[in-house]
Amino acid sequence: MNINPDKVKELVLLFSELDDDYQKELMGKAYELSLKQSQKNLIKKENKKFKSEKEYKEEIEKRSNERAKESLDLLQIFDKIDDEGKAQLAIVLDKLSNGDLTRKTDIEIKINSKKVSLKDYIEEVLPQADFKSANEKATEYLKEINRN
Repeated sequence: MNINPDKVKELVLLFSELDDDYQKELMGKAYELSLKQSQKNLIKKENKKFKSEKEYKEEIEKRSNERAKESLDLLQIFDKIDDEGKAQLAIVLDKLSNGDLTRKTDIEIKINSKKVSLKDYIEEVLPQADFKSANEKATEYLKEINRN
């Protein structure tokens, strides 16, 4: 796993701003990228060399498309198997993957929203700015506008 808390936070915030249609679209893209990442990892593991970056990306795309088709074919077969057969298949897959099939990763995301002072906000977003001076100038500017 490659988890950067700041990126996860940004992604969750962006995701939460989307409506259901765009969330579905984003999830589809995320699954597509996950499939490509797994193929990219396999290619690296194979230590396969490519003549160009374009050829490398084409190989990732080709393998991803093949894997997606194979997965759909397997799902159709899987749907025809009874529950005991599905259980046997799950057991075989778990043993072949050294337990990865049944590995559960638990990620907790806690979302807090709070009002912070303007001073704290400016100091966080613009740490080089002199809040006191900026506040005095902004206040004077607003007074000037209100007089006119």
